[in-house]
Amino acid sequence: MRLLNRLLTLIVSLALIAGAIVVVVDVVAVLTGQRPTAVDWLGAYRWAGQATWADLEVRIVCLLLALVGLVLLGMELKPRRPARLTTHSDDPATDAAYTRRGVVQTVQTAVTDVDGIDDAAVTVRRRRVRVRARAYAREPAPAAALRDSVTQAARSRLDALQLRRPPKLTVRISARAH
Repeated sequence: MRLLNRLLTLIVSLALIAGAIVVVVDVVAVLTGQRPTAVDWLGAYRWAGQATWADLEVRIVCLLLALVGLVLLGMELKPRRPARLTTHSDDPATDAAYTRRGVVQTVQTAVTDVDGIDDAAVTVRRRRVRVRARAYAREPAPAAALRDSVTQAARSRLDALQLRRPPKLTVRISARAH
């Protein structure tokens, strides 16, 4: 969500900069005794003075603005991914947590330490940790045999972190041809 917010912020800021440049250019044109160059402000003012709420154009613009507002509101109300995963603490005044990236690296290290595992991709969500590991085996059967070892390694590493809400662990093993 952070990436989407940054993208929307960039788009809105570029639109505001472009609008400000248009206004400045038109103000300079009017001050030098010429007509506005970019926007016919007088024509827009006349149209706005004659338009009513019942006009189709006004209703369409209002509907589009309402839809954009609802979409933005819905995106902001959607729960964000946790930036930190809290841990158990004996002292209630202590707020200790791991970053998602730290949990990813910890679980990934534990999984790649298992003999026969070539590489692993780990994703951490609010309530789930997904491990996708690739085994050296050429066929799926030996790769599937490593599933218990990988699951145990990842689970023991997650248990060692003592997370307040331990996430559900899912593991997939795929064979990798040499």
